[in-house]
Parts: sequence; structure tokens; C-alpha cells
Amino acid sequence: MKPQIVNSKMNRLLMQSKMVKLAIFTAFMVTIVLLTGSLYFKSTVYITDNGITREVRTNQSDVYAILREEDYTLNPNDTVSYNKDTENNAGYITIHRAFDVKVTADGKTSSVEIAEGTVEQALAKAGVELGEDDKVDRLLTADIFPGMEINITRVKYVERSETSEIPFETEYVDNTNLAIGYEETLTAGENGVHTVKYKETYINGKLSSTEQLSETVSKAPVTEVIERGTALKAPYAKMSDPTSLKLVNGIPENYTRVVSGKATAYSAKPGALTASGRKAVVGTVAVNPNVIPYGSELYIVAQDGSIVYGYAIAADTGLGMMNGTVAVDVFMGSYADSCKWGAHYVDIYVLSEGNG
Repeated sequence: MKPQIVNSKMNRLLMQSKMVKLAIFTAFMVTIVLLTGSLYFKSTVYITDNGITREVRTNQSDVYAILREEDYTLNPNDTVSYNKDTENNAGYITIHRAFDVKVTADGKTSSVEIAEGTVEQALAKAGVELGEDDKVDRLLTADIFPGMEINITRVKYVERSETSEIPFETEYVDNTNLAIGYEETLTAGENGVHTVKYKETYINGKLSSTEQLSETVSKAPVTEVIERGTALKAPYAKMSDPTSLKLVNGIPENYTRVVSGKATAYSAKPGALTASGRKAVVGTVAVNPNVIPYGSELYIVAQDGSIVYGYAIAADTGLGMMNGTVAVDVFMGSYADSCKWGAHYVDIYVLSEGNG
């Protein structure tokens, strides 16, 4: 019985020894697997920062985890680029460090911290918007670089119009049938409008230049026409064409001579003839044909200016004219008018000499 007990103990010891060896072997194998697995899964990464490149081995797959693992610190405006070389199981990480770019616009200079990009992107980051005509001293597509200065010139074009009045002119039409002081507007005057268009250039808010684009008369002025009397008094004998005789201060501007003397008035039945054979009508007068030939054109005005007979034709005669007591006898349209005329001392302006 004793040998059997020994064998049983020995078997237990042998079993325990085998289990310990198995545990040790298993632990060893796990360690080997972990170690080889770790070595197997590590990849090569090249990190470039400020022109310096480092080679590192990592089992991290996230770029920023790799940088943290290698104690790289990123600033808020830094950027990172990554390229993978799958064939060689290598990665390339480049850190782009932000730098200052100065932007001057609207009288203010600001610094923009940016790592890479174009001038246009730098302006966008600075919050600067360009107007249609604004100018930039750099190409918008140019790459930025440390210490770069970008200057914006604000340019604005403004078109404006200036209008001014063109004063109307006044034209006078003289009427020998109306007395001095009488005026009547025949055509109302209207001012014209003169328009000038300008193009103004503003540089950074200040007027730089002005260019005249056009000049037009958008509305022509209308000449005022005023009829005015030129006779000392309204003449009794009216001219059919008052513009053919020009009076200055009530006196004919042009005449050949002046005959002065007493003027009386007469009338006759309708259809009566004068000594020269003309009909006796208002505007025909009796004279001494030896002094003033028949057919002479006359203008008769009282010497004191109190009455004006007006334009007349020498066509008749009478005893008073022939004996020299009366210089002229003016024909009136009615007996009442002739009585009203009475007698006046007049100046007879001979406008043209008749031929009898």
C-alpha cells in the first residue's frame, strides 16, 4: 500500500510542475506576441516644422495625436498638412506656422495672423471688402509671405449734374402809334436751363479730380418780346406799318427838314377829294405846295408835345396855307374832332420830299 501513496504524490507534483511551465510558456508567448505586434504596427512619420524635419515611429494614425505624442504645440492660426506614402508605410506631416501680414485700408492698419494662402484670402480674413473700383498694390492671387504689407486704395467715381439758368433776353418792338410809357408783353420770356455733367474721382474718401463729361442746353431760353410806344402822345393818324418809322424820344430819327408853324384842323364829307386829287382821309393834310410839295411824307408833333397828329401825306391846300398864316391844316375824321383839335403850334418833320 505504501508504494501507491508515493506514486500518487509524485503524479500530483508532476502535474503542478507541468501547469507552472505551461503558465510560464504562455506568459512568455503573450509577451513575445505583444512585443512583435507593437513593433510590427509602428509606422515611420516625417514631421517638418520651421524647416526642420524629424523622423519618428508611431503606431498612432491621427495626425494631431502624433504631434501631441511628439510634444509639438500648435497655435490657433497654424495649419497642418499630411501626405501618406502607402508603399513605404510612411507619412509626411508639415506644420505651417502662422505669421503676421499687415493690411492697410480706410486709414487703418491691422495685422492678420495667417499661415498660408493668397492676398485675397488674407483680405477676407482681415474683413476687408473690395469695392468695384478699389485698387490693391498686390495681385489678389499672389501668395502671402511673412512681413508682407498689403495696401488698399479706395477709389470711387461719382457722376453729378449741375444745372443753371440761362437768363432770357428782352426784345422791344417799337410802335409809333403808341405813346411813350405804354408797354405790352407780346411773348412771355422763359429762362433756359444749362446742364453740365461731371465725373468726380474720390481717392480714400477725398476728391482727387473732376472731369467734365458733357455740357448741354436742356432747355433753350424764350426771348421776351415787349411792344412799347415811342410817340410823345398816341398819334391821331395811325400808320399801317409803324415799324417803317423810327421815333427817338417822340421825334423821327431820320428826316430831311423841319417846318414849324401853326396847325389847324378841318373835316369833309366822305369821298371828298383833295387839291392833289387824293381822297380826303385821316392822314392827309393841307399845306403850301410851294413850301411842302404834294406827296411829301410828314410827321407832325405839337411843339409842346401835348398832341400828336402823326404820320401824314401832303395832299391838299387852302387859303391860310397859301398866305402863310397857317403852316398845315390836318384832316380829321369828324367835325367834332376838328373842333377838339383847335389850333396848335407844331413841328412838321419832312420824312421824304414829294414830287407834286
